Amino acid sequence: MYNGARNFINDTTPTPAKVADPLYLVPSLPQGQPESKQAYLILQRLFPNAELSNIQTTVFLQAWQGKTYQQIAQSTGYDADYIKDVGHKLWRKLSELLGESLSKHNFCSILRRRYQQLEDTELAQVSHTGGVRTMQSHKSKRESGRSLPMCDWGEAAAVPVFVGRQFVLTQLKRWIIEDHNRLIGIFGLGGVGKTALAVKCVEQVQSLFDCVIWRSLRDQPDFDALMMDLLQSITGQEDLELPDTAQDKVTLLLAYLNEHRCLLVLDDWFSVLQGHELAGSYQEGCETYGLLLRRISESRHNSCVLITSREQPSGLAFTDNEAFPSRTLYLDGLDQESGQEALKAFGLEASDDCSDVLLERYTGNPLALRIAVKTIVDFFAGNVPQFLDRDELIYGDIRRLLLQQFGRLSKLEMSIMKSLASLDTPGSLADIAQDISLEESDLLLDALESLHRRSFIWKQNGRISVPQLLKEYIQASNKLGRA
Repeated sequence: MYNGARNFINDTTPTPAKVADPLYLVPSLPQGQPESKQAYLILQRLFPNAELSNIQTTVFLQAWQGKTYQQIAQSTGYDADYIKDVGHKLWRKLSELLGESLSKHNFCSILRRRYQQLEDTELAQVSHTGGVRTMQSHKSKRESGRSLPMCDWGEAAAVPVFVGRQFVLTQLKRWIIEDHNRLIGIFGLGGVGKTALAVKCVEQVQSLFDCVIWRSLRDQPDFDALMMDLLQSITGQEDLELPDTAQDKVTLLLAYLNEHRCLLVLDDWFSVLQGHELAGSYQEGCETYGLLLRRISESRHNSCVLITSREQPSGLAFTDNEAFPSRTLYLDGLDQESGQEALKAFGLEASDDCSDVLLERYTGNPLALRIAVKTIVDFFAGNVPQFLDRDELIYGDIRRLLLQQFGRLSKLEMSIMKSLASLDTPGSLADIAQDISLEESDLLLDALESLHRRSFIWKQNGRISVPQLLKEYIQASNKLGRA
């Protein structure tokens, strides 16, 4: 499994006796561990009244990641027989609560299915009530003479293969349909599937909106031209006159976003952000894009704006706090099960062990995997071990993809990445500071926050790690003398 299993429960005493702590006392899970987050939230949703001890919760989370009882025992300091007994009692307890027989071998698939059924039922209820009201409330506007295009996909990409992601897809739909969030950001490394996820989400919720518009910022469109395009698409009017100032242009757009229920997707937002500096600042002349996002987030309106980006823009409070109308989703690579399904969809038939190694080395990045599969099929007749034995995972389009992203880093960020990539285990702030000059260390925290905005690092319990795909790139660049 490509994500290293980690113990998220603060159990350090190697004695079997534990006090049963309520489930809600388990600490929040770290970013960069999507499988464990999914498992934890499914556990809460399907078993809201269950009281599990810390060790029971630990066994559940690590078993979800595919760890054996022996591996769980090693990571927690318990005896393997004790962990096995905890597991057996845990599956029996959850089986009784669920009304369906669970075991270590089948609980993942059963709980995913039951969770999806629960989410689909709840979203269907919201769509039937809130969604129907939305469509009916705007029906009179269309009948009164205003012509609104239902969907303008612009340059949205086709998505022929889409596997997994059901958990985050359901979460996105809930944020849009039920929570009525005004601004949602999907962030992650290039090739991780941000655009594909957005496409699938929009396909499933578009009927609940008067107007759906998809625009890409890949070519850095002129701000005034973009505003004119959006307003014409929403209103259906070609002879609009824009106000003079950027503030007034945004105010006019917000008026229409309040009058109509619109879903606006702005893809590749990072294209208007500045490279070679700390993440999030805008290129010269593109500051008005920051104004647009800030006003969309802060103003009352009836629409939802979804952006995708390789890095999070600064000056904007994306949050997971339900009290605020903005949400952040950091998208990681595919998990083990979805990754194996993707490899088959890309045309690779390989053993689970070979697939797991490939997924780990590429951190489950769908684009990198698709490129690698083509190479394995074309030049290695589908033989994954032969491909891996060459130890040449970073090449061609994969190298170009990562070169674009590493090329945006500041000098200090690159120094930190090299330092972290050289460590065998997640590093601390002190580990990194030893490898950089005292002069640069004054900006160390700024640089770490910037790297997190770019999805270049994962954080957990005061330790910092680098996704394996980025480690592979740094190591390959060192061999070529390019880093």
